Amino acid sequence: MRRFPHITYYLIGLGVLLFGLISLFNNASYQISIITRLNPAFSVISLIVAIVTLGLFTYQLLAKKHCSQLDKILKYLKWVMLSIILISLLEYLVFPIIRAFIEIKDLNAIPPKSEFLQSIAYIITRFAKDLLKGVLITIELSLVGTLAGLLLAMLLVSLRILKPQKHDSEIAAFLKTFFNKVSALYVNIFRGTPMMVQAVIIYYLVPVLISSSWGIPQDQIDRLFTHLVAGFIVVSLNTAAYLTEVLRGAIESIDKGQMEAARSLGLSYRQAMLKIIFPQAIKNALPSIGNEFIINIKDTSVLNVIGVAELFFVGQDAKMRFFRTYEPFIIVALIYLVLTLTCSRLLALLERKMNLEVRALPSSN
Repeated sequence: MRRFPHITYYLIGLGVLLFGLISLFNNASYQISIITRLNPAFSVISLIVAIVTLGLFTYQLLAKKHCSQLDKILKYLKWVMLSIILISLLEYLVFPIIRAFIEIKDLNAIPPKSEFLQSIAYIITRFAKDLLKGVLITIELSLVGTLAGLLLAMLLVSLRILKPQKHDSEIAAFLKTFFNKVSALYVNIFRGTPMMVQAVIIYYLVPVLISSSWGIPQDQIDRLFTHLVAGFIVVSLNTAAYLTEVLRGAIESIDKGQMEAARSLGLSYRQAMLKIIFPQAIKNALPSIGNEFIINIKDTSVLNVIGVAELFFVGQDAKMRFFRTYEPFIIVALIYLVLTLTCSRLLALLERKMNLEVRALPSSN
């Protein structure tokens, strides 16, 4: 990867210059603070270091001769600037958050809207259990839905790749064609409709159809067919449609000679698929399967339309309980960001361990 040292140093110098100006004109005094105790010396030193460093970098870029002594000076200045930026980040990012949590510790009501950080801290501390439950349900829906969708996709892709052979009987050729078309129709329906619409149809229509067809009382169905069960079904069915095409591409990338070799060794078609083809296909498709899991973490938010108490639903609950519009959803967005970034890093680590190529996958919605 190409490096841009001079541009990086310029950006660091501009950052120090900005923080120095902010510190110079900031007259606020806080109990938890570093710069308050060091000002105005900190502001003046920051401005001087920034101006000197930017000037030296400019001279180094324009100078035709390389100066080793100047490199040493800039190296030391770089560490000084990084220290100033670290102190400034603590002062203007970390310490305000800590102060916000301390200030709302003994409050019985949410702070006014003008106190933004204090409002967020109040919602987090008073709504922590509900947020945690929402996170767990989101992860549970995403993980179980992706695994169940993968198992269903393995069945669907087995039907999707069926093709009539010359030696097949008429019945066998018809069945292969029929199941191939059914699998393709399933994929087109679930990929061609939004997950929110699927959730509403499955949750509200399926119990009615079961009740009217088999004469089972509606209340008995509702006791079993809960919001969460419907959510699992929706995520699994939707994921299966996408992973079917992912696996189909992975299977088609495998040399056809492997199936022929497996059959020549006496393995049946089912044994060859389970022991030879599918293990390789799943390994090749693992990056896309991981991407689908990350997509499901975000896309489970649409299940709030049927009352599944996932993370977004909890955010809406907090909105109505505390009469705040954007603070709860900022908290929810940060939690989603932490979840997706953490899963992305873990999957990237797994892919590097297995020497896999990262493949992008479009969103389910």
